[in-house]
Order: sequence, then C-alpha cells, then structure tokens
Amino acid sequence: MAGDWIWRPIPLLVNFLAAAFVLRLISFVYSVYNYDESLYILMGSELGKGHLPYTTICDLKPFGLFGLFSLFTALPFDGIIVSRIAACLAVGATAYLLSGVAGLLFDDESRSIGVTSGLTYIVFTLATGGVAAQGELFLNLFAVLALFLLLRALRDPVGFRASTLIGIGLCVGIGIQIKQSILFDILALFACFFILTTPRAADLPTRVRASALGLVVVGIVAILPTLAVMLTYGLAGEWDAWVAGNITAHRVFYGLERRFEFEPAFRAMWEQAPLWIAAALALAFSRRLACGNHEVRACVFLGLWFGSIIVCQVFLRIASDHYFLQFLPSASLMAGFVLARGVLDHVQRQRVRYALLSVLVGTMLFAIAKEPLLHTIYVLKDRLITAERWAGDTPRQVAADLASVLQPGDTIYVVGFQPIIYYMTQTRPATRFAFTGLPHRDYPGRDGCPWVEPRVEMQRILAARPKMIVVEDGIFFRELAPEVKSLLMHSLATDYRLRKRYEQHYMHHLYPFERFVMNGGAPVEVYELVAGDPAKLAEPNMRNAP
Repeated sequence: MAGDWIWRPIPLLVNFLAAAFVLRLISFVYSVYNYDESLYILMGSELGKGHLPYTTICDLKPFGLFGLFSLFTALPFDGIIVSRIAACLAVGATAYLLSGVAGLLFDDESRSIGVTSGLTYIVFTLATGGVAAQGELFLNLFAVLALFLLLRALRDPVGFRASTLIGIGLCVGIGIQIKQSILFDILALFACFFILTTPRAADLPTRVRASALGLVVVGIVAILPTLAVMLTYGLAGEWDAWVAGNITAHRVFYGLERRFEFEPAFRAMWEQAPLWIAAALALAFSRRLACGNHEVRACVFLGLWFGSIIVCQVFLRIASDHYFLQFLPSASLMAGFVLARGVLDHVQRQRVRYALLSVLVGTMLFAIAKEPLLHTIYVLKDRLITAERWAGDTPRQVAADLASVLQPGDTIYVVGFQPIIYYMTQTRPATRFAFTGLPHRDYPGRDGCPWVEPRVEMQRILAARPKMIVVEDGIFFRELAPEVKSLLMHSLATDYRLRKRYEQHYMHHLYPFERFVMNGGAPVEVYELVAGDPAKLAEPNMRNAP
C-alpha cells in the first residue's frame, strides 16, 4: 500500500475525509438523532447572541463545546447541517491521525495497520449514538492529536521542543473544555510516554525526574483555556452560573454514590462487540503478531488506554451510548493491528489487499447500519416521490408549519426531548431548562442551573402564556409527576387549542434509525394560545392524550 500515491499524507487525508462524508451521509437525514446534540446547537446559538452558557439555557457540559457549536450556528447556513459536516471533518481527521499514530507505534511501512484503523474508526462512529455531532467525536480528535504529537516527538532527534509541549498542552486544554472525560485519555497518554521510553522498571524514577519540567509545561498550558473561561465568567458577573454548570451539576449527577447503569452499558458494548473482541485478541496475541518488543509495549499502552476508558465509564455511571465513542481510538488501533498482522500483511498482491479491505469495511457497515440505511431509503422515497418534504422528521415539520405564525421574539414551550425546535423556529424558550422543559426531578442541580421545584417552574411557565406549547408524545411526558402534569393538562384544556398532531413515521417502527436515542421522529402535538376569544375558548380540545 505504501508505494501507491493515494497513501501519501495529503491524498491520504483527503481519502479519509471523503470516506467519512460518504459513510456518514445518513447523518444528514434527520434534524435530531440525540437530544444532547440538539442542546449543543441551541446553546451555541445562544452564545452567538451574546448569552453565556448556563445563563439563559442550562446544561453541564464545558464552555468550549458550546463555543465550538457557536461557530457552526454563526455561519449563514443551517446550523444542524453545518454541525454534521463538522462532525464528518472531525471523524475523517481523527482517522487520518490514527493512521499516523499506527505508523509511529508499529512498523507499518505498508500502512495496512493505519488505514485499517482509520476506516474502522469511521465505520464504528455510526454506532452508539455517533451519527449525531456528539462531543466525543471532537474530544477524540484532540486526544489523538495530542498522542500523535507525543509520538512524533519521541522520534525527533532533538526530543521535545517547546512548540510540541505547548501543542500537547493546548490539545489537552481544549479537550477539557469540550468534555472533562478527556482526562482519562490523558492519563493513558502519560502512561504511553513512560511505557515507550522506559523498557526497565528500575529506570522509571530517573525518567520521571528527567521529564518533570516538560510535564509541568504541558500542565500549565492545559489549564489556560479553563482559566480563561473562569475569568470570563468572573468579569461578566456570572461566576455563580459557571459554578452551577461545571461543579454543582457534576457533583450531584456523577460519582460512585450513584448506581452504575449496567443494562445500557451492556447494549453499548454489544454495539461495539467486534472492537472489544479485537482488543482482546491484540492483547492476547501481541507477542506473536508483534515485530519486536517495542510493538509489544505499544499494545500494552493501547490496552491501558482502553482500560482507562472503562474506568471513565464506571465513574460516569449512567452509561449513555455516546459515552462509548471514547473507546474507539484505542480499540480501532488494536483492531487494525490484529487485522493487518493477522491477514492483510500476508497478502502480497495489492489489489487483493484493497479487495479484502473493501469487503471488510462493507461488512462492518452493513452489520452496524443496515437498518438506518434501509430506513433512509424509504424516508427519502417519501420525501422525493410523495412530496412530503420532511417525512419522518417531526421537528422539521413543526418548524416549517409554524414559520408563518411565529415572529422573532415569540416565546414557545417544548415539553420533552426536542429542544432543537427552539433553534429552528428562532423563538425564545419559555424556560432555562430547555433540555426537557423542566428541572431534573431526581437529581436537583443536575441541569447546570440553580434548581427549582418542577411544579413551581411549570406554574411560572404557564403564567407567562407562551404562544405555542409543543408536547412530545414520549417517556418524559408520560412520566411527569401527577401534580406537574395536571397543571399542564389544565392549561392546555382551558387556555390553548390543539393546532396539529404529528404522527410518527411508520419507518421508525419497522427499521429503527438509532437503537438507543432517536427523538427526531417522535410524535408531537402543537398547542396554540387562545388569545382571550370566548368563542375559541369554548371550542372542545380534541387532544389525543399519549
């Protein structure tokens, strides 16, 4: 493979970016694949309007993630589409860096390990919630870039230059501002340095002392982005908002006091089962497959990296599917190592290698995305042939229908997991708790804002009489506390009329697009405020209760 021009650095990068776009085309079908992404887009839009995160909208992710999405929503294009394009770019760039990391960890002149690792990474981002522009996709980019800079410096005769240390520190610092869980990647990165540079355990104290200054430089640079954010909030007089979103919310939502959610963790592991098996094989047969002790140590590092993410999941407790995207860099490298050394490197003819790699990618893609692909075909048929422009995409349908009746500055209220409707209609949310429409019932303070009793917040929202109320017919509405639900139902019956109900497209039942979280196709009902007209107030409310 190495002799072919397409594996040179620039063409290789272009190939990975193209592969990411082609394989992730299904990510452009719906406005919502995961409600976390919807909130990132909404928060980014609010930041673009000059509103600091945690002040007008609540969440517990770091400032940097919202800053990233503020760039996506600031462009004169659909912020949802731009976010998905950015995710494709991040995935393709990460795959390219993984191929470079493979060449630095292993003797990979043929690039078979690197190319296989990169393609494996791209394909498996389609599982465990990675179709959406999740924070982990951007976090992985900076974690792998930091590793690439570290490994390249180890090959540099001069050693670690100041620019390299600053670059690694910035990758860590920006990564922390995307999601703090990158710290578990960084622990593995430091382990990598000592594993690869210290063959004998007896030499470890000497190596630590010799590296202390460089580690201090990396640490100082890494903390600068967070200090800059803290200073911004302090100067803006919003220090309490920063504390609520970055300390209080994490203290009450994560940690060992909470029960570990084994069932969703098992489902996510099952989605990634081939990678977990490949990781086990890489560790079990590393001595047989490796070309030297340095490659064995590289496998040990990858195993420790994978293990550090397991510890991360245990700490986070809730086992959301997209959290498992953090396994992909280390697991893809181990899968690439096993497949290349076990199969591809034994094939002499280049065309046969390409054919095997194509079959491998196609098989993985079919196994992971066969239902989403079939779903897409049927939904696009409805959109293109039957002229249902947004068939299957409830938020898009709602936004399109309300475009003619809503004005900038109007207030609407969305109950459930479709906060993207606020962004698409460019209206003011009726509550800071836009994630579901209410403060978290079970974990007070988890939302990233000072907690308010849900009943009190519902009373405040209804008293403000938002122009439209959108109710997602889903689990959140069905499990509302009775005293809260009764307030909403009474207001809908007396102050609002049912404008329209949007049913769920039949494809969501036949071929589910996402195995875990898919709210873009959920049925909703839209209620319109009756502006004091006695005749309209007397009209029966024909709501079909979920």
